[in-house]
Amino acid sequence: MNRSTPGSGPISGSVSRGLSRRSVVSLGGSVLSVGVVHSVLGSEPGLTQPPRTLKPDKAPAAPTATRDAGKPVSLTAAAQEGGPVIPGPPARKVRFALVGLGKLMIDEILPALKLTPRCEITALVTGNPEKGKAFADMLGLGRDRVFGYEDIARFDRDETIDAVYIATPNSVHARDTVAALRAGKHVLCEKPIAATLEQADAMVAAAAETGRKLMIAYRVHHEPLNLAIKEMLKERIYGKPNFVIFDALLDVGKKPQPRLSKELSGGGSLFDIGIYALNTTCWLLGESPTQVNAMQVEHAGDARFDEVEGSIAFQLRFASGCVATCTSSYGSASVNRYRIVCEKGWMGMNPATHYRGIKGEHGDASGQTTLGKPETVNQFAAEFEHFAECIQEDRPVDSPGEEGRRDLALMLKIYEAARTGRTISTSDL
Repeated sequence: MNRSTPGSGPISGSVSRGLSRRSVVSLGGSVLSVGVVHSVLGSEPGLTQPPRTLKPDKAPAAPTATRDAGKPVSLTAAAQEGGPVIPGPPARKVRFALVGLGKLMIDEILPALKLTPRCEITALVTGNPEKGKAFADMLGLGRDRVFGYEDIARFDRDETIDAVYIATPNSVHARDTVAALRAGKHVLCEKPIAATLEQADAMVAAAAETGRKLMIAYRVHHEPLNLAIKEMLKERIYGKPNFVIFDALLDVGKKPQPRLSKELSGGGSLFDIGIYALNTTCWLLGESPTQVNAMQVEHAGDARFDEVEGSIAFQLRFASGCVATCTSSYGSASVNRYRIVCEKGWMGMNPATHYRGIKGEHGDASGQTTLGKPETVNQFAAEFEHFAECIQEDRPVDSPGEEGRRDLALMLKIYEAARTGRTISTSDL
């Protein structure tokens, strides 16, 4: 049975207005040649590039406004509420250095950045110079725009870089983030924020000291259907939420890979995909949990999980009374979904946090409704556009470093709960 409720058919007015900027970013196909990708991909960790002396690159002068910018285009326009108007100069794009040329960067970020009006790539950072040159050639960058990790600290001399996107292993996020912030660059860092709280604290402190923006890449915050669910919860369409059930499961594949290395990742499935269940639940509900408990699942005889946990189940209790039950696994069939059960109905997503193909529905005893989709959105492109807009307009980012630090602290408490068999309070966070 169809009903006119937020999220049914076209997204409701209050939601669509909030999504107007994001919904113009369309999903694009991969622009990369399979042959090129397979020939140049290599392992990032352990590969280093000798430090280079950076050239004092100068940024081109920004265009200036014409004398008539902002005025109505005609007498008729002036007589009819004053619009449209003569445009001013376009805002200069935010110029990114991309750090870590691994699978995520090549498969998702490079194609997404072709869809972003506010962003452009001006530098690549890698531990493999030959790989960097191959992608610089593909992107039309000069080979002198390929740098090593050691060069990030000297980006203060490069005026053609405004921001840095970091997609290196978790254990070196802090190294690269702090270097970029102290070089005067804004940073968008992949989740989780870091491998340890000490690293996370250093990142948050560097952002505060330098006045630069630090955002953690929680792309789900920019996906329209998840935003619609958040709006429905805010408006209490089905009353107060009582339960959240969230599954984030996959088969991680074979060793070796950074995700299965304790040294490189800091944790196992919880740090990589369980964090989606944790962060998305907190974001949707608009609150942090007051207590956590957990049980770790053993994969006996599976050598992939000698260093990190393969699977873990955890619960989150919130001050509002809502309880979330979440699962995270590297050794299961792929399942990616959540359902929120409220006083008078329910809402859910399946899949919930995949890169594409998101689907949702909501309902009550009288029937259910499929969530309408305004336009296919590339979540990575929308995320970059938000970050660039915040830089250009000097506004707070959606998911700052403090949020990433909170999530890391919560994951460590989840591990403590699984290890001790106790319910752990989060009152000290």
